[in-house]
Amino acid sequence: MKRGVTIKDIAKKLNMSVSTVSKALNNDASISIYTSERVKALAKELNYIPNEAARHFKLNKSFTLGLIIPDILDQYYAVAANGVEETAEKHGYNVILTQSHEDEQKEEKIVDVMIRNRVDGVIVSITKNRVDMLPFQKLLSIGIPVVCIGREPKSGQFDYVSSNNHDGAVMATEFLIGKGHRHIAHLMGPAGMRTSQARFEGYKQALANHHIPFREELTESVDLTRAGTFSAMKRLMQLPEPPTAIVTFKNYVTLDAIDYLKKYYPALVDKVQFTGFGNLPILHHLDHKPLASIEESSFEMGEEAARILFERIGEEDADEGAETVYRSSQLPCRLVVHEDDEEKDA
Repeated sequence: MKRGVTIKDIAKKLNMSVSTVSKALNNDASISIYTSERVKALAKELNYIPNEAARHFKLNKSFTLGLIIPDILDQYYAVAANGVEETAEKHGYNVILTQSHEDEQKEEKIVDVMIRNRVDGVIVSITKNRVDMLPFQKLLSIGIPVVCIGREPKSGQFDYVSSNNHDGAVMATEFLIGKGHRHIAHLMGPAGMRTSQARFEGYKQALANHHIPFREELTESVDLTRAGTFSAMKRLMQLPEPPTAIVTFKNYVTLDAIDYLKKYYPALVDKVQFTGFGNLPILHHLDHKPLASIEESSFEMGEEAARILFERIGEEDADEGAETVYRSSQLPCRLVVHEDDEEKDA
């Protein structure tokens, strides 16, 4: 296989030193315009491609970020990834995008891949059942900064960016209360996730704000699978006094819950009303959908996470003895009402 053209090849043809050619290609002010133009013209003629690997080695950087999300098909993560990539591009960085598929072991293998690829930093939305943060503490221990997005880490030793889950749940619940509902259920996410707990507390806060007693039997935890949602809906609908409205952890859960009603309680499909997190584009095209959605600003979340990560990367030369102050940022949510296939901010 023919090797690529190198700086040495250009220097030999022009009878210049390698140092002079390198400076000319990097627009060094010490090189004359005439010399710089000669070097660049020959480089273009020979199809010279800079050796990025060598440059990265010299700078001790890969100019690459790692991004770990549960599922790229989930709009929430896809939009957040766009925010990360746009910010990374502005800094001259590339992004390695990976998916854990909610598998902790796969997530740990991905972390090892990130280390082998010498990424300069990692942004992660941890798997729903992760108990410890050991893989990510490993990254920190070798000087690779980590920022968590969406799902709050189990340890406070990480920077964290999320939507304001508590206030979003208050808005979602109070919207249903405003529609006259008093028997409002909550399909919360996995109990071990702090995000689930924050939304659960917001749901309870809204009930308390309107002097509606909290009924424990109206809260069901789901594992974010269709089967799990069907099981939870079965228990709710078999209650002596079933709910007339439901706040869900996310609108993918809402759609599964509506499908359950279509299959087993078709007469109630248009009577049981929903609100949920995630303003999915597909909702525009559905006949049966939540009354309103919580918009989580996931693009801005990705941007903010990347911004914090670049600040951490820039701190690598800071005093190692200084105590790290970890940052927690919660972006505001907004309620989007779905009415006659048009969205209106509530």
